[in-house]
Amino acid sequence: MKKIKFNDNWTFHQGGGSSLEALMGGEKITKEVTLPHDASIERERNPQEPGGSGNGFFREETIHYTKDFTLDNSCADKNIWLEFEGVYQNAFVYINNSYAGKCPYGYSNFFIDAAKYMRFDRKNTIKVVVKNGVPSGRWYTGGGIYRDVNLMIGDRMHLVPEGAHLAAVDVEDGQAVVRVESTIEYTGTGVRDITICTALLDESGAVVAEDNMPVTVEEHSKGTYRQKIYVENPRLWDVDTPYLYSYRISVKEADKILDEEEGTFGIRKLQLDRKYGLRINGKVVKLRGGCIHHDNGVTGTAEFAHGAWFRVKKLKEAGYNAIRSSHYPMSRRLLEACDKLGMLVMDEFADVWTSTKVDYDYGTHMAEWWEHDVTNLVNKDYNHPCVIMYSIGNEIPETGNKFDVQWGKKLADKFRSLDDSRYVTNSLNLMLSIMDRLGDLMALATEGSADVKEGADLGENNEINSMMSNMGDMMEKLTASEAAGQATREAFAQVDIAGYNYAACRYISDGDTYPNRIIVGSETYPKDLDVNWELVEKYPHLIGDFSWTAWDYLGEAGIGKITYEGNQSFGFYAPYPEKAAYCGDMNLIGDRRPISYWREIIWGLRKAPYIAVQLPGHHGETPNMTNWSMTDAVRSWNWKGYEGKPVTVEVYTDAQEVELYINGRPVEKKKVGETKKYMAFFETIYEPGTIEAVALSDGKEVGRDVIISAQEEVRIAAAADMTRIPADESDICYVDISMVDALGNLNPGADKAVTVSIDGPGVILGFGSGAPASSENYFDKTAKAYEGRLRAAVRGNGQKGTVTVTLNADGCGETKVQIEAV
Repeated sequence: MKKIKFNDNWTFHQGGGSSLEALMGGEKITKEVTLPHDASIERERNPQEPGGSGNGFFREETIHYTKDFTLDNSCADKNIWLEFEGVYQNAFVYINNSYAGKCPYGYSNFFIDAAKYMRFDRKNTIKVVVKNGVPSGRWYTGGGIYRDVNLMIGDRMHLVPEGAHLAAVDVEDGQAVVRVESTIEYTGTGVRDITICTALLDESGAVVAEDNMPVTVEEHSKGTYRQKIYVENPRLWDVDTPYLYSYRISVKEADKILDEEEGTFGIRKLQLDRKYGLRINGKVVKLRGGCIHHDNGVTGTAEFAHGAWFRVKKLKEAGYNAIRSSHYPMSRRLLEACDKLGMLVMDEFADVWTSTKVDYDYGTHMAEWWEHDVTNLVNKDYNHPCVIMYSIGNEIPETGNKFDVQWGKKLADKFRSLDDSRYVTNSLNLMLSIMDRLGDLMALATEGSADVKEGADLGENNEINSMMSNMGDMMEKLTASEAAGQATREAFAQVDIAGYNYAACRYISDGDTYPNRIIVGSETYPKDLDVNWELVEKYPHLIGDFSWTAWDYLGEAGIGKITYEGNQSFGFYAPYPEKAAYCGDMNLIGDRRPISYWREIIWGLRKAPYIAVQLPGHHGETPNMTNWSMTDAVRSWNWKGYEGKPVTVEVYTDAQEVELYINGRPVEKKKVGETKKYMAFFETIYEPGTIEAVALSDGKEVGRDVIISAQEEVRIAAAADMTRIPADESDICYVDISMVDALGNLNPGADKAVTVSIDGPGVILGFGSGAPASSENYFDKTAKAYEGRLRAAVRGNGQKGTVTVTLNADGCGETKVQIEAV
């Protein structure tokens, strides 16, 4: 099948594009765009936005896109589809003014059978209307056609879109059995004899196994045909050696190829049991996991291959071996990056089932659309070895209701019927599962107790994250209760792996109570890894931990923020201009925050200690923390104005002791773990120069770390992470920007305003910092550095040539970066 990217020459409009709007002077904003495109990230943020802090004060609205194109007469007797990989949300598709189809789910890919609407050798017009209700999500959703669109043209005899499924059904020493299922559709008349030719190729392009299957096809029919091919001495895919084979499936009639599909596939063996837990290729694997949302910071939700690769690469470098898409089907670009780099995936279906969490989310459509969306999710994922489990939901209240929990069985059965080669989980918040009886349980549990914060709103309609924060220790008591365990037995019995959100208190007891249950910490507080990981390593039935979150994200503004202004309000979301959750190991532009290094040490992947420094401006004050925050320390020894004043230093290490030095003088030696595991805290006086930590075990040095104070006079250092970008606008690169002194030392305190400009065949798609609170827009051309850092995303504009990015800041001179658009 011919598959063509259909991303260029779209026109973007405000409004729904109705005839009534046109009469009333609609379409206030009209611009030419190349997809992927996030309409929300281009709009000014507004403190009065109805989505508020949940959506990061970004704009949600109804919009539409149009595109004119022609098809020649050679396509007239073909099958034609349009695939939309992601439109947020409620997408209505019209072709030549005729309604052609829709998809309510903003994270699902979907197909439009377009052949009957097409004209040949004259103009066709496609219109996509995006009806984005407000609010439609609990986080930053973005808006518009934010993933690729594909035009697919096939013979009357063709493989259906995503109709080739490969699975390694048996992997033993020296051999792998690969099952290939190909779905062939014939929309013509008469009986025809074809051959399905399947070949598996290694990385050099050599055929390592193949099979040819004769098939008689009747008119107007569709059938799935199974082949088994045997691969001798296969190279196996895993997180350390992510080896990918290529496959080629051809539909032939005599010597003529009628249709063909190519792709990649990995051979690996999954096993799950109580004795070993999760095994991949016979090796026990503990999931060092993190949850991620779908936005990409400065470019919003627009999904590009390089952006996806960049995220996965950074997470791998930080020690992660697994990510959970929370809470939506993962994009193709991310799956491809995970395949290539060796990152395991829990791909999640939805945040809601039949009840909504905000007024216009997927819960308004799920009961009618779930089979369509689950089918497309599985077909998209099937050939990606990185995907090891599907999650049927996140924190679904219905899981505690004996009738509504049957949706879990429907979903699990559907996933298994479509794909029996992977596991199914459900990410439950046990407290939410007993929400309908929460009042009675609270009354019993709070007799004589002061665990719940006075005045806390615990009503049924309260936002779940805020409620969890307000409940304090009471949440753990309710989660650990027998009532919660009994209420969720049926939900957990429906799946292969029980996903526990914020329920580490049950890990040990449930391992005994339910001897056939295998558990994954599907969502955990970031500060709890030191305790949780000991349990993961100790108990085989506990296969991993997924922290909230691995990467900071837009929306749910302020859930990880630390404040000092008196008592924190019970509604802990932060006001404008906050825009990010600020609870990720990586900030919005992908820079590692200190907690990331603490996590890496706990996982046993880093031996060197790591120094971070608490903000001296709040020394001695009591911080207001949420469940998703641990420290506001940053890696800096530049604290202008605090010379001679007290400062708290944190050192992370798995050694027994740490000795701290300032400018070569010993300050103090501390035991590690007295206050928190893998951490030592020092009270000292700030003095510019160097601060150094030496880690000691059995009195011997096992590692050291040092921070050097940068000079106040800084310059702009900048470099592109790719020397080339596609001229056709199909991908991006990033330009990293740092404020450094003459010796190249980063000055995190240099918050200078930097202006970006571009010359040549390119555009700045997004520009900004990792700051969680800022009134700046990512389309602005001036932004202040945050912790000394900024990032620009650069895209081609359709022409080839040299792109020059120029950066200026007061007193810093001018810095240029060149990139070739090819």
